[in-house]
This record gives sequence, structure tokens and C-alpha cells, in this order.
Amino acid sequence: MKKTLIFLESATKKKTIQSFLGQNYIIFATSGHLWELKKSGFYNLGVDLENFKPTYEIIPGKQTLINFWKGFLKKEEISLIYLATDPDREGEGIAEEVVKILELKPEQYQRLLFYEITPRNVREALNKPLTINKNLVEAQISRQVLDRMIGFCLSTVLRKKLQALSAGRVQSVVLKIIVERELIIRNYEKTKDYIICGICQVNDKKITLRQVNNKEELIVYKEKQEAEEVKKNLGLFFEFASKKEEQKYIIPKPPLITSLLLFEAKSQLGLSVAQTTCAVQKLYEGVWINEKKKQVGLITYPRTDSTRINREFINQAYNYIKNKWGQIYCNFQPLWEKNKKSNIQDAHEAIHPTYLDYHPEEIKNSLSEEEYQVYKLIFNHTLSSLMSPAKINKITYNFLNNNYLFTTSERINQFAGFLTCAPEIYFPIYNVKLKSDLEGILQLEVKKNEVQEYTENKPTRHNEGSVVQELERLGVGRPSTYNTFGRILIERGYIKINQKGQLIPTELGFLVNNWLQENFPNLINEKYTAHLEKELDEISQGQNNYHDFIKNFWDNFYREILKISPRAKN
Repeated sequence: MKKTLIFLESATKKKTIQSFLGQNYIIFATSGHLWELKKSGFYNLGVDLENFKPTYEIIPGKQTLINFWKGFLKKEEISLIYLATDPDREGEGIAEEVVKILELKPEQYQRLLFYEITPRNVREALNKPLTINKNLVEAQISRQVLDRMIGFCLSTVLRKKLQALSAGRVQSVVLKIIVERELIIRNYEKTKDYIICGICQVNDKKITLRQVNNKEELIVYKEKQEAEEVKKNLGLFFEFASKKEEQKYIIPKPPLITSLLLFEAKSQLGLSVAQTTCAVQKLYEGVWINEKKKQVGLITYPRTDSTRINREFINQAYNYIKNKWGQIYCNFQPLWEKNKKSNIQDAHEAIHPTYLDYHPEEIKNSLSEEEYQVYKLIFNHTLSSLMSPAKINKITYNFLNNNYLFTTSERINQFAGFLTCAPEIYFPIYNVKLKSDLEGILQLEVKKNEVQEYTENKPTRHNEGSVVQELERLGVGRPSTYNTFGRILIERGYIKINQKGQLIPTELGFLVNNWLQENFPNLINEKYTAHLEKELDEISQGQNNYHDFIKNFWDNFYREILKISPRAKN
């Protein structure tokens, strides 16, 4: 009997799919790209600058694999070859590489797209095979050549001018964002503001009251000495004056896109972009579940900018929520369904569990600690995005101390809504309490009155998670690139990470950014980089083409290179 051959990118994914397809399917893994742009010609671009045709060479180590495949195809009778590389422009490019390197004829192969590694999704893909999307392939080649042109040309000039190692289309914009935030922080430090706080204790809990005016507006002092003079007039007790109650709602966040997941994993779990990326890739490709004795893909494709979730899964989630907490906890018209962004690719669904019957706690022993924590975050976040808003009672308490007015507030739970999905996480994040600590208290004894720096408007350094969110907001980069920028900048010595996980530019980082902004301000900036991403998307959609895009870019870029390095003649 003739067998069917499937090409994937990942060997881990191979194990998962093989477990439910059976022995009539042979599965090979490419382990990423098979060829790369050759380092030849002007600045080693590997591109003919007359017709802009790229030249490729096999990646070291891949030739042995390719020879094995060619030998296999000569010996074995294969009914059909499925190209099931990842469902993005890089995956489409790898599928095209397989076709060209193995010299496959159109009737020999078809394209498959897996958005989750489950029997249902794989069977659906097999029943609806596709052709290779040539527009996506062109977009992938365009991205590859674009990055080579910017990276190799700027890096060559940088090495001559500053002895710095590299620059890049997205990498250098990330450096610019980090440097600019550091400059804002330095300027802020020169103009600190101050407030007066009373520190009290109620039932072993610290209560902080802040001085306000009669309109309950925070009093901010420009000079610390002025605040210290007022503090001298304060006594040892705060007397209750009044309270005000307001009904508020807390809306759950939308389903996870790549940037939001990386941000939440950093802020909730303290995981780096690299740690989270590694964990979600394993969860997507498949994990061996000891209890079920099988390999299971636990989440959907982890590189996405869309909050969309398929209706079948949503209905399953509503049933799960109703059975666990009651129908009142379901939000059948979540705001995120109405407020979808327009500047997204929307090629893949949001990141969510593939199954709701694999509860994180039940399969904890089958996962590494990082995989468990990330899976639990995805599981709970997905459910909470489909749950009702939380209803809280915001209580503002006013106290007097020698006729100076002070205030503090509490957020008391009235209806937990989505907070009940993971109260140990969400209650502290949203600062919600089950009951008031100050109800009925008429007097508070002061532990300490102090002048504090006013920090509500204080800029903070980016961490990996917040930079990713900033890139997503600006339209710079794409989900598949978010896991590389930090590592590259650290390796180049342009930034370092402190103990809090914050990104700090080094002196070399300042020098490189300053030089790039002095010489290539129109190229290394957020708007232009976002514009290039948009043009790549247009190629993906057939609204532009590789040749026109690259030629137009090179003609403008080369003029800028010549201004800095006049000898750079191609």
C-alpha cells in the first residue's frame, strides 16, 4: 500500500501527530528553514542588485537530511506529499523550499494548515488541503531580503564607525525605545514631586492615607522641604470624617494574543520572553500526558495578533463556566468581540487551550514547572475573557489630622465575575478585597507620618513583556519575531537586565542609538518600521510584489548609505 508523506517543521509536533494518524503516514521534520541567503556580492547581501533576484545556499547541517529525503523518495512509493509547516509566512516559505529542493511536481504535493495539534483539526486539514500561498511566500522572501539589506549594510558601517557589532530593522527600533525611556527617567529624576502619607495599622494590615484638598484631590509638593514643614504639624491620630461609596465594574482582558501572553507571563510569573516562547511551543506541539498515556497538543498556535476564538470552543467554554460557577458568570456578549483592532493579520485564532478537560492541576505532573505555569495562565485567562465583569464597591474613607484631610480607598467585592476563575491571582492584581478593613473605625493611630516621592507619573524602565506590548501597539515586528530582540541586544552589549528584569541601555547602546538617529533617522524609527510591516502584509495579500517593494526600498536606502560611506559602490 502506498503511504502518505507529511513534512512538518518540528520533531515534537511529529510525535503528537503520528500518535493519532497511524502507520500509513510517514512524517519528516525540517527543523526550520532549509536554505538561507548566500553571503555573496555587495555587502554579502546575496542579492543581484540589477534584478533583485536572491541567491540561496543550503544551511550547514541540512544537506544530510535533504539527501536522506531524496533517497527515500526514490525508493518508496508515496501517494501524496503534504506540506504542513507552520501556518505563517515563514512556514509558507519553508514549504516552498521543500518543493524546490526536492523538485516536486504540482501533482505530488498539497499544503496543510494546522492551527492546533488535535485529531479533529488535523483531520479537518486533511479533508481540506490547499495549495501553497505564493503571496505569503513572496512576503517571506521580501522580509528576508529586507532584513539582510538593512542588517548587513548598517552593521558593516557601524563596525567601521563605532566598532559595534550590528544593527537591524526591528532590533534597532527596540534599542531606540529602551534608550528613549531611559532618557525620560533621567529627566524625571531632576524634577521629583512629593506627597505626605500617614502609615497606620489595622488588624496586622498596613493602611496608607494620603493628604488631599477639600475636593479630595491629591496634594503634590514641588519641594520636599515644604512637605516636611507641613508634616511637623501632624498629630498621632487620624479621626474619621466621612466615607463615599461607588459601584464600579472591572472588565476582563480580551483573549491572549502573543504580545499580551508575553506581558502577562512576565508580570504574573516573572518569565522571560525566551522562557515563555519555549514553553508555549512545547504546549502547542504536544506534551506526553502520563495520566492519559498519550501525546497531546494542549494549546492553539502561539504566534498570533488576533483575539478571535472559534464558536465551537466558545460554546464549550460557556458550558464549562455554567457547570462550574453558574450561568450568571457567562458573558455572552464580551466587549472584545465588538472592539477588534483593524491593523492585524488575523490569520490565526487567539491563544487558548485545545481542550477544557485537561485542567492544569490534573496534568501538572506531566509538565515542567514553566509549562504548567504558562498553561495555567492560558487556561484561566481564556475562561475569564468569556466571563462576566466583576462588580465592586469602591469605598473612599476620609480622615482628619489637625484639620489636614487625608484619604484612602478600598475595592470590596460585590460579585466576583471573572475574578472567581483565579481569585488567588486576580484579586491581588485588581486590588479587590472580600470585606473592608476600615468599616466602623472612627480613629486610627499613626505608626509613622512620612514624606514620600510622588511616583504615580514616574516613568519606569521597560521589561521584556512591556517592550513587546509597545511593539504590538506601534505595529512594529510580528508575533514570530518577539522572542529574539532582547537576546540579540544583550549579546551585542547594547542593553543589560537588572535584578528587577528591567532593560537598561549600556553606554555602547547609547552610542549606537545616537549614531543611528543622527545618520538614519528616517529609517530607524517606529513609524517607518511599522510602514514596512504594513507593506509586507500587503504583499501577503497580493496588493504588492517582491520586486517593486525591494527595488523601491533599496533605491532609497542605498542613497542614505552613500552619504555615510561614499566608497560603498555596488
